[in-house]
Amino acid sequence: MGALRVIGPSEYRRVPWKNGGGITEDVLLLPDGAAHADFDVRISRAPIIEEGPFSAFPGIDRHITRLSANPLALAFAQETRALARLEPFYFDSALQPRSLLAEGPAEVLNVMTRRGRWHAQVMPATAGNGPLLAAPEGGMVMLYAVTGTWQVGDAAGAVLVRPGETLLAREAQTLRVSGEPNGEAVVAFLTPTGARGEAA
Repeated sequence: MGALRVIGPSEYRRVPWKNGGGITEDVLLLPDGAAHADFDVRISRAPIIEEGPFSAFPGIDRHITRLSANPLALAFAQETRALARLEPFYFDSALQPRSLLAEGPAEVLNVMTRRGRWHAQVMPATAGNGPLLAAPEGGMVMLYAVTGTWQVGDAAGAVLVRPGETLLAREAQTLRVSGEPNGEAVVAFLTPTGARGEAA
């Protein structure tokens, strides 16, 4: 993967949910050649059309971010959590919460990492607080454009990231980020923590 790579929706891989309850668009799976049974990193977006249980992924940490205006809540065994739009929520993927859709389908972005091999930090960004981005040593940084066009650049030049596109950067240098007024994005910093972690 080059230092700056923009992946568009036409490159996302549409796959059935592990439990057959819907369709996910995979943006990235690591290591190269990994499948849903053995990935170390998975970035995906998914429409949630019907209420039902999430697939179980034991050993996987999940950060889920609601992208859509329609509300979404996750019902766990002991509590129900309403997801605020563009505020990432972390949970253990072995818990299998049930999705609750009060006003119809919702769309989410998932950042999933295998515990002990990778760690993710996920946060929202707006044009007004467009962050300086730097990939962690040996890792990568992701920017998913929700609304507005974003410009991300380094010493070698800049790329545009349009709504629905995903930027991946893997070199530990500072990236300049700017977005259109009222632009929104989700940013994730992915850090390898074990021997198999690699940003290939």
